[in-house]
Amino acid sequence: MPRPYSVDLRERAVAAYRRGGRTLEEVAAEFSVCSKTLAHWLKLEDGTGSLEPRPRGGGNFSAIQGEVLETLKEQVRIRPDATVQEHFAALVARTQVHTSSSAVSRALRRQGLGLKKSRS
Repeated sequence: MPRPYSVDLRERAVAAYRRGGRTLEEVAAEFSVCSKTLAHWLKLEDGTGSLEPRPRGGGNFSAIQGEVLETLKEQVRIRPDATVQEHFAALVARTQVHTSSSAVSRALRRQGLGLKKSRS
């Protein structure tokens, strides 16, 4: 995702439009932004009084944190030869956490723990 436009550019574009005499499209073209972007900035300033970009979304967070993560690390210490699927099944049984085997795999990778990929 691209970085947000600078507040300075936003302020200059909004000020140029608010001075009047030109259409939204003309001001947007002068500042090399889309007219919808300029319209969004005008609405943002009217609504919040600021042209600061809104914070970006945080995405999905793993349910495998804190106590659940400690339980998973303990499982790996006890059974280092188990597959990701086996650790997933044991983790769900012990903690009733709603997660997936791929989330378990990512959590293990974040902890630097390598596992077997399949049964021998």
